[in-house]
Amino acid sequence: PAAMNGYLNLPEKTSDKMRDGWVDTGDIMRRDKDGFFYFVGRDDDMFVCGGENIYPGEVERILEADNRVSECCVVGIPDDIRGTMPVAFIVANPNAPEVSEQDIKDIVLSSAPPYMHPRQVHFLDTMPLAGTNKIDRRVLEEQASEN
Repeated sequence: PAAMNGYLNLPEKTSDKMRDGWVDTGDIMRRDKDGFFYFVGRDDDMFVCGGENIYPGEVERILEADNRVSECCVVGIPDDIRGTMPVAFIVANPNAPEVSEQDIKDIVLSSAPPYMHPRQVHFLDTMPLAGTNKIDRRVLEEQASEN
């Protein structure tokens, strides 16, 4: 009873997102051996690099665990060889030691499979925000594709 009935005046979107009375949010979760659920990412953010699925949220959590990274966002951009390659946008922590592009790559390489490490790293003063006050991934994808 708490689920929505559908999108107002958008029957196609409603039929795409509603499954037997349930809302398909697009959230990807995993459950550990003890039955606890963990958010992995969103299916519409996932991209494939060299045949491997990359959920940007997984890479972002690894990077944000480092005290030199204040904020980050990982996006995929087209690549002729791998299909898509990961690119990281970083807001460095001003109260921590300086962090370099190689440091960012090494953080991921030390904690995740090699295919997940960002092939490009861009440093920003602030992240661009969408109207929802969330990081605007589309703006970052455009920036990454221009470079």
